[in-house]
Amino acid sequence: MSNPSLEPEILISRLSHRPRHLLRAMITITSPPQSPDSTLADRVWTNRVSSLTSLDRLPPEIMSTLLDMLDIQSISRFARVSFRGDTFVQSHRAYRDLVAFAPQVLLALGRVGLIDLHSVAELHTALRTERCATCIEYGAFLFLPTCERCCWECLRYNPSLRMLLPKEAKRYFGLSERHLQRLRTFYVIPGKYGISANPAPEHCRLVSVKAARALGLVVQGSAEKLAHAMARRCKSTRLLVKGRYLQGEPAVSQGQDLLLLPSQGNIPTDNFFGVASILFSSLSKSGRVEDGLWCRGCEVTLRQYDSLRLPRDVLATVVPPNCEPQRVLLGLERRAWSKESFLDHIKHCYGARQLVPELATGND
Repeated sequence: MSNPSLEPEILISRLSHRPRHLLRAMITITSPPQSPDSTLADRVWTNRVSSLTSLDRLPPEIMSTLLDMLDIQSISRFARVSFRGDTFVQSHRAYRDLVAFAPQVLLALGRVGLIDLHSVAELHTALRTERCATCIEYGAFLFLPTCERCCWECLRYNPSLRMLLPKEAKRYFGLSERHLQRLRTFYVIPGKYGISANPAPEHCRLVSVKAARALGLVVQGSAEKLAHAMARRCKSTRLLVKGRYLQGEPAVSQGQDLLLLPSQGNIPTDNFFGVASILFSSLSKSGRVEDGLWCRGCEVTLRQYDSLRLPRDVLATVVPPNCEPQRVLLGLERRAWSKESFLDHIKHCYGARQLVPELATGND
């Protein structure tokens, strides 16, 4: 007879949680925007135009493709053109999904000044994806400047998922003031970010490292020339170290787990961690919505290690050679899982077995 305590939903209830200190380290939208559906429905139309003129003759599939190409701002404006335009927009699957499952993201894009940067199709593709864009793990967050789903570790270690001041972009990527005008400006939402909950500077404007690096390569002509341009502007060792890190490629490639790679040494502090990322649900093909599950068992394992109570054989099993234990265990404590991967993870998680001893006997 099966053990009721090992039923998936029971295990998820007992072993998963949503760590507030991690979620609050990112952009938080306390009041989701009113659904555009209800906003449009409540509006009194003064111009009762029902036709889209020549667009009325387009087949529905062509119309859907055109709507996919629009950004959120443009598709909202299109809905205001006429009743028929509104009908097309409200029946568009990608738009409906974004409004229903990612309203906070749409509002955040507007507040940071990027509402017209990504198409409906790009945002919907990210919504329908579970995996981090730069590793194999579940990505619980969206990096707004690039519309990439990402995990905590990649936000922490991948230089392409960082933001920097315009003057820093000039220094590290050989750009001039004129070049900066070609980069999208990101307006930081006032608030506290990162694990330390540091307040963001007032009226702070940033640019994406990924975009600045790409522009720097175009301006300078090659990675080697870009490195030379940076070296001429960085006169201290500290600046050179940070510049080389920002110009470098990510340490992890697709198909790898960043936590299981050898430690990368000292990583320059990210002064703007969290300001450009937000919690982002994922929508499966079957319509299941996930927000990520964090493991209480990994919390237990980390606490036992910090208090010198974690058995050595357990530590050797969890932490690969050449990896720093604190980084690996802390990374696991901060890792989000999909429901399927979470249920697989807890079968082997030492801390989870401590919290639910039946797991050990149930898997034997």
